[in-house]
Amino acid sequence: MRIVITGHGIDASDSPLRSQIAEPLRFLGHEVVAVAPTKAAMSWGIDRYSPEMLIVVPTYGSPNREEVRALTVDAGCVAVCFHTGFSSSGPATNLDEIAADLREYDLVSVPDRQTFEEYQALGTFRLSLLEPAIHPPALMEFVPSERRGVVVVADADPNNIDAVLTLEPVDDLMIFGDGWADIPVNAACIDDLPLLERASLFAGSKLVLELPVPLSQQSLIRRSHYELPVTSCVFEASAVATPSLVQSRPSVAQTFNPGEEIFTFDKLEELVDLVPLLVSDDKEISAVGNAAWSKITAEHTWAQRWRSFLDPWLQEERLDSRSDFPRTNHSEQLIRAS
Repeated sequence: MRIVITGHGIDASDSPLRSQIAEPLRFLGHEVVAVAPTKAAMSWGIDRYSPEMLIVVPTYGSPNREEVRALTVDAGCVAVCFHTGFSSSGPATNLDEIAADLREYDLVSVPDRQTFEEYQALGTFRLSLLEPAIHPPALMEFVPSERRGVVVVADADPNNIDAVLTLEPVDDLMIFGDGWADIPVNAACIDDLPLLERASLFAGSKLVLELPVPLSQQSLIRRSHYELPVTSCVFEASAVATPSLVQSRPSVAQTFNPGEEIFTFDKLEELVDLVPLLVSDDKEISAVGNAAWSKITAEHTWAQRWRSFLDPWLQEERLDSRSDFPRTNHSEQLIRAS
């Protein structure tokens, strides 16, 4: 299948959308081209490659859904709106405009069950669930090292700062997140890293500790931390067999088996005793990290997500290729298959 993808930063070499969309689809054998999220670039991509599908990752105001609709209708290709929701890397998509997306796109995917259930009253004919995942081959070139210390994934807000200060006695403490430069903490602070360097960072630690999303960010995305899906940092850590310690929430228990494939806590106050206890038990740390790797590589890869998403359409195409009847156009095939 020929597929054109577009979204903010999609044409950058280190875009997280490449490991979410482009690389997994190519891994499955599809022809994929990435273009900038402008009308001119999308028009060029559609005219040049005659794709069967255009996948759009919408960010605030870009690209224009009406323009997408017009371009894909004229070209006879399927328009897919792929919502990433909140992400610890890359821009968030606007989950407040899904009703408008459902009017203009052939298919709209959402990243979590809560959002799916919120909009399914409008009908699931064009609505699909594509939960977060990982593309393990994108991390294969990480640099392994001796596992030491804890990587805290968190932006600086008052609650997270207090939690980190209680962890200062932990050896080799590192903080990965925004806003820590001027905070007097006894830890190495890292603002941002490309994917492979993040994988190397996680692979060199005993434990990745994910703290709650700051309240300001929760207000922006209109989701509490309790409602968020498993984040990309947890998948990335699992892909290099590093266990994560995260706040307990429904999406975590739906993805991993707590206590066997991931560690959880209920309150930040628990961390002062829990973190030293976990990092002191090398056998337990190793067992949970290996179990996390087995779970995500078996059940939570982007290739598996996209294969399941596209399979109804591909089955329909295989049936049509064996039929004596003329084939319908691509949009009609997808709508009938869905």
